[in-house]
This record gives sequence, structure tokens and C-alpha cells, in this order.
Amino acid sequence: MCSLQGHASETIQLVFQQPLQDKTLESIAVEIGGYDVTPFIERTEDGVSVSLDSGLEAGTYQAYVLAFYSDGEIQTLTESQVTILAPSSTTEWSVNSTLSTQVRVAEDDNTDYRSVDHRQTNGALSADSDHRDGSLHTSARVQAVYDSLHQGHSPDSEWQLADYQASIAHEGESGSAGMSVGSYTHPNEDLLFSGYQRRGVNLYANNDEQTLKASVFGTASETTNSTEDDLFWPEKQNNQTLGGTLAVSPLADDPERLTLTTSYVDGKGRSTGSGFTVLDDESIYGGHSWGITLDSIWLNRSLWLHWQKAQSSFDSDGLDYGDGALDDDADKWLVQLNSGPDLPAFGVDQWQLSAQRQRVGERFYSIANLGLPGDLDTHQLALYASKGGLSLNAEGQHQQNNIEDHADRATLTVRYFGLDLNYTPSVDLESGLWRHIGSPTYTAYYHVTRNNQPRSDVLLSGVDVDNTQHEYSLGANFSHQTWSWGVSYALVKTDDRSDPVEQNAVEIYTPVGDTENHLTSLQLSWFPNERLTLSPTIQWNRYKELENDNEYTTLNTGIDSQYAFIPNKLLMNVNYFYGRYDNQYGDPNNLDTRQDNHTGNLQLTWKAVEAKDLRPGMDWFLKGNYGRQDDTIDANDYESWQVRLGFSLYWAGNNEG
Repeated sequence: MCSLQGHASETIQLVFQQPLQDKTLESIAVEIGGYDVTPFIERTEDGVSVSLDSGLEAGTYQAYVLAFYSDGEIQTLTESQVTILAPSSTTEWSVNSTLSTQVRVAEDDNTDYRSVDHRQTNGALSADSDHRDGSLHTSARVQAVYDSLHQGHSPDSEWQLADYQASIAHEGESGSAGMSVGSYTHPNEDLLFSGYQRRGVNLYANNDEQTLKASVFGTASETTNSTEDDLFWPEKQNNQTLGGTLAVSPLADDPERLTLTTSYVDGKGRSTGSGFTVLDDESIYGGHSWGITLDSIWLNRSLWLHWQKAQSSFDSDGLDYGDGALDDDADKWLVQLNSGPDLPAFGVDQWQLSAQRQRVGERFYSIANLGLPGDLDTHQLALYASKGGLSLNAEGQHQQNNIEDHADRATLTVRYFGLDLNYTPSVDLESGLWRHIGSPTYTAYYHVTRNNQPRSDVLLSGVDVDNTQHEYSLGANFSHQTWSWGVSYALVKTDDRSDPVEQNAVEIYTPVGDTENHLTSLQLSWFPNERLTLSPTIQWNRYKELENDNEYTTLNTGIDSQYAFIPNKLLMNVNYFYGRYDNQYGDPNNLDTRQDNHTGNLQLTWKAVEAKDLRPGMDWFLKGNYGRQDDTIDANDYESWQVRLGFSLYWAGNNEG
């Protein structure tokens, strides 16, 4: 046996003994790593030449050259070990783009369209590239959206940059370091950061073992998609955020046994959070926050211990108003156990049990996690288990505000318990009942929430809170080769024990009383052949206030359909939706109301040119929409329709390797 190596873009020679001369040779085949690479070979005088541009990844493979004779005999001409090396330089890129223009060619006479341009152009571009040359790694990506009417764009501009980034990194044997500009997403989900995505600059470095990771970033404080805003670093100081993270795993033999992470963030902006004193849209808020986190994993990843402590100095009533920056803190701990090699499964396939507590001070804020509610102490216990097709999720939670027990502040306590069940049995779709109704998945849940506030606090908050909410639900979904359908029912009952609140002989709070909310839905998707798809839905909701006999009923029903007159050439999409809203009042002095809404859309698409290689595709389309509202009391009736004609251009391309 011989050993050969080459890069993925090269060819190698496999030398072998000549086939038997006394037999008729029908063919020669080459296998590398169990894959037939015969289409990539060329015969030479003393063997075959194999092009390694065959889709095989870098690695070591066994290679065989086989001779097939007319009498059925198969002879191994050579057996070799082939090592395919990773290419020294690779470039991958992909582009997807669309451009659509449409013109309103007809409309009703009742609607005033003068303020709406009769022509609209939409476009989208998505592109990314990745280049590696030795230890140098560069990448870029962009997602842009164009709308000539600025619909849904804020601030008001035609172009929007939903995502973009350019990065460069050195990736060596000892570690990597790099920089990125553009869209930045902070990886942490904790007291300081949550879903933090902004435009900015990020510098990072880590060693090869990932036991030392550091990053420093500077971003805009406000979110934006506009091309007119700063693309990389904001010029205004009141829209700047700086921060960094350092993670160290000091135990080289077992890095997961202990990881210490420190984080810091400092910024100013106009965005507000829970508990802010909001004076106007121009006020600036800000401050700095820091935190330390300890993570420890044991028992072959079956035990996770997590602890975090954070502090902040933050001005939440405006930098130029009221108090200055106020200090506060927050902390969190978590213990999580799950089945694994070192913990028994207790008769189930897998399970996970977690307990955690999170306490957030009233004046604790982070510019990178303004959605975190303050002045709240939360305890949570959760269990997940599964066996076969059955899974169970159970959760209990206790929350209480006014954690410092201020005498001039109302205390609200929330207790919650939830149980969710999912069951997907294994069935034979070729026999019995399942052949007719499909493969089932059943769901059920029960949730109960108790909200309570001491009676002595009613004048502090202006309301009396004492209620329990029960939620029950059952559902079933069935899937088949040509259709799927599902039905669900939910009941939400609220038991309200609160009393009216009076101040200076004036009732300032009137309880709603007990309520019931029934929700039922049915949906179906049917695709009998490659040309037709039908998807009808129906949803019914009845909400009733039992004390005053007010009842609000909603019915939403509709159908969505697609039909191919000529598959992949002439297509039609049609949908129609009807909504009815009935309000019936127990007080005879209030008039019952009803509103009916009708909407419909139709689009015919002719795929005139198919996209291929460098040639873009082109579609022509004709679409119309219709809307009508009938109101029994408010005289808000209307009816409108319009027809549009347009075309779309689209192109996609990519390169790998």
C-alpha cells in the first residue's frame, strides 16, 4: 500500500499493475473513501490521474482502483491511502437579488388615491463572501431593502440596511484575533446584555483552546436600519455605547470546570426602560454597568452552576433633569441538572431540572438591556422530561416587587404554575384509522397565575389586585402526504376578587369582575397534486364579562390557494378573508355593534424567463385586491379595489471553493 497526498484543487496519480491481458476489460473504476470518483479520472500510461476537485473534504481516505472484466471478475489493481489537504486559499460568495416594479392600472371611484403614487418599486439584495488565505480570514455580508414608497421604513427613506458587516481576522495555531465593522450582535444573554444588536465596531481575540476570550466594542446606542444614519460609529456622543467582555477558564486540564467572565458597558441614548421618568422624546439617559459571572460544569456536562453579580450607576430621569446617576445592583444564580453519563435517566429518555433566582434592584439599569424589569425578585423551578413521543414541561414561578419593602409603595406578588404536554405516537400511515386522518401530534396545557396585592396598598397604587387566571388548552395536528390539518381549543377563566377603590368619595378603580375567554381554531392544508394547494382556516373567539354580561365575539375565516395552470410557468394565487366582530352589552342603554370585514387578493404570474447562470429571471404579474367594511353603528363603511400590473427581475449566484 502506498500513501499519497494533494490539495483539493490538484490531481494525483494512482499507479497500478496493468489489467490482465487474457481477459476482456470492460471498465476501470476508482473509489476514494467509499465514493465513486470514476467521473473525475483520466487514464495514463501507468495508471489513472484523479482530479481532487470532486467535492471530497480534507482528510485521509482509502483509495481503490478496480478492473471490471466481461466475465464478471473484479480485480483490485491497487490499494492506496490518499490524504486530501485543505486548500491554501479559498473564496466563497453568494448573491440573491430581486427588483419589482408595479403600476396601478385601475381603481375604484370612491377612494382618494391622489396622495399615493401609482407606481411602486421594491427591491432586495442579500450577498455574502468568505475568503481564507492561510491564516488570513476575511468576510463580508449585506442585506438591503428598497421601497420607493418608504412603507414601514423608519426614518423615512427609500433604502434600508437590515444587516451588513465586514470582518478581518488572523487565525493561527495559537489563537485568533480580528475586527468587524457594521452590524454587531453581543453573544451574552445575562443581566447586562439581552438581544443586543447595534451598528458599530468590534475587536476580539481568543486563544486556540478558547480558554481566554476578549472583546471590545463601540456601537450606536439606538437601533436603526436607515442608510442615512451613521454606518459604523455615531458622531454624536449621546448616541454612543462602549463595552467589553473578558472570559477566562483557568483550569487547563478541564476548562469547563470554571469560567470567569467580566463585562462592562457604558452609554447614552434616547431609549427608555421600565421605571424611567420620561419627559420628552429628546431627553438623554445613560450610565455605566458592570458584571462578573462564574460558570462551572460538572458530571460530564450534567451539572451546571451559574452565578452573576452586576452593578450600575445610571441616570434614568434625564441627564439634565432631577437626580444624577443612582447606584444599584442585581444578581442571579442558577443550578441545572440533566440526564447524562453520570446521572441516571430515571426511566425516561432524557430530563432536565433547573432552579434559579434573579433579583434586580429598582434603580439597576444597563444601556444594553433596557427591557430588564427592575425592582423584582423572581424564583423559578422548571422540569423537562421526554420518553418516546411524549414530552413534559413543568414550571413554577414566584415574583414580587418592592424588594426593599418601601412603606410608600404597593407590593404585588405573582405566583405561576404551568404544565405543557406534547405527544407524537408512532403510527402506521398505511393501515387503520391513521391512513385516513394522518400522523397525529397531541398538545395540552394548564397554566394558572395568581396576582395579589395587600388590601392596605390600594390607595398607594390606585387599584385593587386580587385575581386568579386559569388557562386550559387541548390541540391535535395531523399530517399526511397530501394534506395536514389541526384543531385547538383554549379556555381562559379569570376569577377577580378585587373591590372598587374610592378616593375622596370618588371611585377611581372599578374591577372588571370574572371573565371567560373561549378560543377555537381549525386549519387545513390540502395539496392533492403539484398544481393545486388549498389552505382554509377558521378562528372563533368569545370573551365574556360575567359581572355585567358584556360579550365580545370574533369570527375570522378565510382561504389561501395556489394553482399552476402551467407548472413553473403560469401561476395563480388567490386568498379571501372574512372577519366579523360582535359586541353585545348587558346594559340596555348601550347599543350592540357589529362590524364585517372582507379582504381578497388575486395574483397571476407569468414566469417569462428562467434565471440561469448569469442570466436573470423575469416574471410578469397582474394582481388585484379588494376590501370592504360594513359597520352597523359608526357609519365607517367603505369599499375599495385596485388592479396593478408589474414585473420582477431576480438573480442568484454563488461560488464555493
